[in-house]
Amino acid sequence: MLRQKTFRTYKEQIDFMRSRGIAIEDEDEAIEALSTFSYYSLVNLNKHLYGGLTERQFTGGPSLLDLQLAHMLNMSFYQVVLKGILYVETSFKTKLAYLISRKYGVTSRGDISDPNSNFLYRGYYEDSKPFTANTLRSLQGKLHFLQSEEEEKSYSHHFLLANRQLPPWIFIHDVDFGVSIQWYNILRDQDQNEICEKMLWGETGHIPHRTSIDEAKIFFSQALQVLREYRNTIAHGQRVFPSEIENSLPAQELFAVLPEGVLTRREYDAGIGTNDPYACLLSIVMFIHDPVLMLSFLSELQSQLDFARLMQNSVSSELKSPYEILGIPSFTVERLVGMSHQRFGEISRYYFNLGESPADKEKQPADAHSV
Repeated sequence: MLRQKTFRTYKEQIDFMRSRGIAIEDEDEAIEALSTFSYYSLVNLNKHLYGGLTERQFTGGPSLLDLQLAHMLNMSFYQVVLKGILYVETSFKTKLAYLISRKYGVTSRGDISDPNSNFLYRGYYEDSKPFTANTLRSLQGKLHFLQSEEEEKSYSHHFLLANRQLPPWIFIHDVDFGVSIQWYNILRDQDQNEICEKMLWGETGHIPHRTSIDEAKIFFSQALQVLREYRNTIAHGQRVFPSEIENSLPAQELFAVLPEGVLTRREYDAGIGTNDPYACLLSIVMFIHDPVLMLSFLSELQSQLDFARLMQNSVSSELKSPYEILGIPSFTVERLVGMSHQRFGEISRYYFNLGESPADKEKQPADAHSV
C-alpha cells in the first residue's frame, strides 16, 4: 500500500521542525518563509547538510534562517550554472549547424534515403551505428512538427511557410540539447573530430601535440552528457545531488585535456571533478572561448559566494561555508580564474585585479595570478 502523507498547517510544520532540532524564534517570519519556499524546499532538501538524507533529526541546531540562506544560495548558484551551460549549448549547436550546412547543404527532404539536397541524408552520417536512422527520423519529425499549427507562433514556423525550408542554423534552435548530442554522435569521425577540437580549443585553436583526438572526443562526449544532466535537473527546479548524476568525467581523458594546476589525481580520486558541481563548472569553463562570456560567468559565481558570506556574517550564526553548502571545493573560483588567465592572458588578469584592494595587491607576489 502507498504510504499516506499527513497534511500539516504552517503552525504544525513549525512545531514539527522544532521537534527535529531546527531553531525558530519568530513564528510569523517562519510562516512567511514556509508559505514562500515550502517545507520541502527548506527542510527535506537541506537534510544532507545536517546529519544526512536518511536522518530525521538535524544536528548542529540550524535556524530556519540558515535553511533559507542555504536554499537561496543553491537557487542563485545553480541559475548561474544554468546560464553557463546554456552558453556551451549555444556554442555547440552553432558549430554543429555550421558544419552540417557547410558540408551537407541547407535543405532537407522527407526521406532520409534521398541524397538530393538533403542535409538529413543518412549517407552523410555513420550508418553503421544502430541509432543513426532513428536519430535522423527524429530530426525529420521535428521539422514536420514545426510546420504544424501547434507551432504557428514560432519564428521557425513562419520561416518554413515563407521559404518551405529551414536551414540547419535556424532549425538547430528548436532541437533539444539531448537530441543535438545524438545528432553529433552519428556524425562521421572526421566531422566529430572537427567539432570536438573547436569546442575544446576554439575556432582558431588547435589540439595540443600531447593530446590525442580520441582522448579528447571521449572527454567531450562525457562532458556534454554531464552538462545535459545538470541542465535538465536545474531547469526543472530540482536540487542537484551528484549521486543522482549518472554520467561522469573519465579520469584518463580528463587529465589529457585539462590544463595543469586545475585538479590533482588525488582530488579526483576523492570525488572532486567526477560528476560533482566542480566537474560541471570545469566542463563549462573548458568550452568557453569568448573572454566576455568567461569574465561574466566567473564574476557571477564569485558574486553569489560573496553574497552568501555577507548574509551569514550579517544575519546568521551559520558555521558552514558557502562551499560546503554547495558541495564545491574552496579552491573552485581560484582555479577557474586561473583557467581564464591561461586562456585569455592579460585581459583576464587585468579584470580580476580590478576587484582587489591596493592592500591585497601589495601582499601578492608578481606571479600570484599565474597557474
